[in-house]
Formats: sequence, C-alpha cells, structure tokens
Amino acid sequence: MLAQDARVGVFGLFKSATFEVRSESGFLEISKAPAEDSLWHRLKAGDRVTGRGGVATRFRLRIPGRIERVYEGTLAVDTEADHLRATVTMPLETAVASIVASESVPGATLEALKAQAVVSRSYLLASPSRHGAFDACDTTHCQFMKAPPPKGSLAERAAKETAGMVLNFDGKVIQAFYSTQCGGRTRTPVEAGWQPGPYSYFAVECKTCRGKPVQGHRIGLCQRGAAAMSAQGEKYDTILRHYYPGTLIGPAPAR
Repeated sequence: MLAQDARVGVFGLFKSATFEVRSESGFLEISKAPAEDSLWHRLKAGDRVTGRGGVATRFRLRIPGRIERVYEGTLAVDTEADHLRATVTMPLETAVASIVASESVPGATLEALKAQAVVSRSYLLASPSRHGAFDACDTTHCQFMKAPPPKGSLAERAAKETAGMVLNFDGKVIQAFYSTQCGGRTRTPVEAGWQPGPYSYFAVECKTCRGKPVQGHRIGLCQRGAAAMSAQGEKYDTILRHYYPGTLIGPAPAR
C-alpha cells in the first residue's frame, strides 16, 4: 500500500451483482465519460468512477434496497466469481478517520480516539494484504469501516491530530491488534494460541475491565480501558505505552 492511499473493498459481504453510484460533489466521470450528477448510475465490471479529470471525489454508492454509503476517493468495479467487486481508493487518513468512527466504543473521548487512530493506521500499514485485489475490507475481518465522519468530528480530529503516526518496534510498523474489552488483563499472541510475530506484545493489567465479560481476542489495545484512561485525563501516548510496551510512536520508517 502506498503511504498516502488505502484500497478498501466495500460491500463485499453482499456478493452483489448490482452497484449504483451518484455524485455527492456535483460531478462524476464513469470510465472517463461525464455522468449527470443528480441521477443514480448502474455500474458494470470495468467501470472506474472519479471526479473531473480522474481525481478523487465524493460519491454515494449503493446496492439497491440493501445498503448505501458516502465515500471520498475513486471507485473501481470489477468481477469476482459470480458477483461484482467494489474497491474504493481513498487517502490513508480518510480511511483512518472512517475506521475510528466505526470501531471505537461509544462515549470515547478525544485522547482515546487518537490512540485508536494510531493503532488503526499501524494495522493498515503493517498488515499483509488478505485480499489480493485490495489492501483491506470494510468488515471486522480487517477493520470495520463505514462512511467518513463529518469534518470537525472527534474521529476526524483524532486522525488529523495524529496524522502519519504509527507504532514502531525494531524499525518496523507493528500490526497493532485491539479488542473491545479484555476482562481485566490483555494477552500475548502465544497465550491466544497465535504464532508470535516480530512484536511479542505483553500481558498488561486493565482495571476498567476487571471482572467484566471478555469481548475479543484480548491482544493489544483494550478499547474500553483506553476510553477509561482518556476520561481520567491520560493522553493518547500514555495509553499506547501502557498497552504496547516497548514500542515507539512516530512516523513509519522509510521503505
């Protein structure tokens, strides 16, 4: 993945043979031909949707009667088995803000969201492609992602105020895992029965979740614990150092 872009497969769970698109910014090109912006346009395999002159734009994509969302970027529609595949190429920070808005626990304050932004950005950049044709999907198979959050929202601010920041270990970005709730103690990959990676993680205490049900694999950031630390006045870097001991927060090393 290029540092400035993320290719995200969207609506893949539906395995749909029908996608329709409409402009949200006043102008669309579909495979380089102008498309009237007020209408829905049915797409076919091979179509490319952009703004004027091939640039990124804001558009609304739907599977009629099932789901629709607004995206910012460009869209490619291709064939996959017996259905169509939709891939949105968007700026990395748009993807990060969208994930933060979709993945974070309700009520999380800005510093917790900034921690989530660093974690989600790290996961995007460090994860090997699990899909081949695109970098990540919009489900929890990778990271849950809906539409970009409004300008000025906490999620958008979290991405903007940590732009480019990732978790590094031994000169590389780590594949930063996280879960909703850890039950009072996070785990290492080995404890979870996973193969250990370059960063071994550590089991750390989480007072917020002590005695509560477990939600997730319990590796890395505990989102409810991070929200509680933020509410108590802790900054995002302190939260990250607690859940990812031994890592450094900074720009991704040059490739």
